[in-house]
Amino acid sequence: MFCIREACDNIHNTVGTVDSSGVEKWKSGIQLLLVLATIEATLWSEGKTQLRWYVVATATLILCVVWGRPRPNELGVGWRGFLGACWVLPVAAIASSAILLMAWQAGTLRVLYGRQPVYLHGVGYAIWALEQQFILNSFFYRRFENLMGDNIRALVATAVLFSLVHIPNPVLVPATLLAGLFFVAAFRRFRNIYPLAVSHALLGLTLAVSIPDHWIHHMRVGLGFFRFHVQG
Repeated sequence: MFCIREACDNIHNTVGTVDSSGVEKWKSGIQLLLVLATIEATLWSEGKTQLRWYVVATATLILCVVWGRPRPNELGVGWRGFLGACWVLPVAAIASSAILLMAWQAGTLRVLYGRQPVYLHGVGYAIWALEQQFILNSFFYRRFENLMGDNIRALVATAVLFSLVHIPNPVLVPATLLAGLFFVAAFRRFRNIYPLAVSHALLGLTLAVSIPDHWIHHMRVGLGFFRFHVQG
């Protein structure tokens, strides 16, 4: 009798684990689609409609993130893994230096676009880079990880999604695919987004001052890419 009861308990626990895993995958998939849809709606609209979608996208992201009550270290916003993830900084610095050197030789270097002082522009973009890394890794990669497991498929799927969100920009689509693979691989290993955000900002600002506007359209994507008109 004891053996039968133990076997039944094991079966019950196994079924419960499978059911729980299936529910978590469904939740991850639905959350992923909801956030992606609201982001795309924001990128492919303009004016007041775009502002409304931005509010909806932000609220949807926040709700999906806090729903599971994750710990800061799980999201990569704690301090665990910070020093280990800092290896991305010299790699980004070398890549940025190479891009700047090629732009200088090609004669395409220019000042940052916008009326703000350069330092304010840089700080603002660094904050935006931190937000993007949170969306890319703390949200999307963790959802793909729940769906596919902690493996190369989840890494590639996240990087491809990051690239597709930058359609139709012909510079940013391939650039963000490579950068996405780089950033997600680092997050997967160290689970910290702060050095990744700094590297992201460095690489993004480098592209902004190195690539001609008729290619990169001031780093715009979605409908904004088509609405942008090169001056001069």
